[in-house]
Amino acid sequence: MTAERTGRDRVVDRPRLQAGAMEVVFEWANDRWGHRVLAGGTVRVESVEGPAPPADDPRWPASPVLTEVSLIDIGGRQAILGVGLAGRSHFSASITSHPRLADTLLFEIACRVQEEPEWLGTTYRTAGSDTKTMGIVVPLADTVGPLPRTIQWTYAFGPGGFLPAAGPADAESPPPGRT
Repeated sequence: MTAERTGRDRVVDRPRLQAGAMEVVFEWANDRWGHRVLAGGTVRVESVEGPAPPADDPRWPASPVLTEVSLIDIGGRQAILGVGLAGRSHFSASITSHPRLADTLLFEIACRVQEEPEWLGTTYRTAGSDTKTMGIVVPLADTVGPLPRTIQWTYAFGPGGFLPAAGPADAESPPPGRT
């Protein structure tokens, strides 16, 4: 991790993780961590933070709210773990190098909801664009069940770009969004 000074003159670590040519770098912005995904040192996408249209409801943000992010070592393998909350929902994230795909970052996200979500997912802005977003939307129709419940989604970024539902589980596993 590298450190930078904020406007309040405190040092903040910028967690980062590499998987070959792919890298994710977290940066503190206002009240949460946002992140960028780079390929070969060039920014490919950055997370969109804050309320998501069309409702613009802060309880259901454009991307998971992460207020604590740490780089850890698990059995000789690095991972970034993050947690945070919006409204009464609690988010967690794990980012690692993909166990089977070279040069690929694996994102595993979960949200513990206390009420029915209006929208849930992760939104990215492509590099150099203020308007074009790429959303990873949780299929809420697949998340039925009693409250509270946990909704999960998984995706990856590799040299060719975004890979939906690219989790480490076998094909027989339930699709992302199942509780």
